[in-house]
Amino acid sequence: METNLLKAKSQELKAVLDLGTNTFHLLIAELSEHGFREILQKQIPVKIGAGGINNGFLTPQAWERGINAIQEFSEIIQSYSIHSIVATGTSAIRNAKNGLDFLAEIESRFGIIVKSISGDTEASLIYLGVSKSFEFPNEPILVMDIGGGSVEFIIGIQNQILWKQSFEIGAARLLEKFQPSNPIRILQIQEIESYLTAILNPLKLALVQTETKYKKLAILVGSAGSFETLLDVLKLDLNIDCESLTPFAHRVSLDAADKFFDCIMGSNKTERENLKGLLDFRVDMIVVATLLMRLVLRNFGLNQLIASNYALKEGLLLSENL
Repeated sequence: METNLLKAKSQELKAVLDLGTNTFHLLIAELSEHGFREILQKQIPVKIGAGGINNGFLTPQAWERGINAIQEFSEIIQSYSIHSIVATGTSAIRNAKNGLDFLAEIESRFGIIVKSISGDTEASLIYLGVSKSFEFPNEPILVMDIGGGSVEFIIGIQNQILWKQSFEIGAARLLEKFQPSNPIRILQIQEIESYLTAILNPLKLALVQTETKYKKLAILVGSAGSFETLLDVLKLDLNIDCESLTPFAHRVSLDAADKFFDCIMGSNKTERENLKGLLDFRVDMIVVATLLMRLVLRNFGLNQLIASNYALKEGLLLSENL
């Protein structure tokens, strides 16, 4: 009944569309001077990068899945009194040769203007979104968002971003590049870790530079996606509850994180399909995403982990610059 009342009376509803490489997200929320109140959230596992992400091309099959998802979102949006719409495309779309054509078809068919944003902009919006999920401490933190196409890292203190960079090493890219076995073999883990370590050298340097000016950076904040899967598998499959900081952020002990890493990286596809906390469309990509989480925690001396439910879409909701 509350939702219907808001439909009828609210004129300040904002719709956000985050067209990610793995998943298209729709968020409808009521904005106020105190922040926002979520009205509806929906995600569709489009996998827009499947089959062409490392070649910079959206395949006809992926294109069709994307258009069908926007059709569904458009019908939902039309059932609400929406005050404004903001929509963005990220890694797979911004790097595809036919990405702008795809966005042009969305505008032509549905009247929704989608902006292809840079990795730098994406990182800033992720930090903004995550910052609203709990009160950041007065010390440097590292925020990490694992997407299908890219992974964003942001170093910041409270509302100030000190450094940020987007890396084209998302789970879909890694999966397509390395095609790990089920379960993943030790030699494959070593190969992927070696590849990631080399690519993430700018992050290592940024962390060192941060620690020359501030106290040691110890906290990794994971943004939505794979980190929500971490929380769900811990709770529903490993019977481990994590400390709640707010309804939208939880502290994960390193011991609990290690149990999750062992569970995922030691499993085959069938075993992962049977996990209650793992959504079907993450069954394959969660392995390389988990490997990436583990590498960052272990290689960069981080000893605290916080999983946030907020990410890019919440940043888009609150940003006034798009």
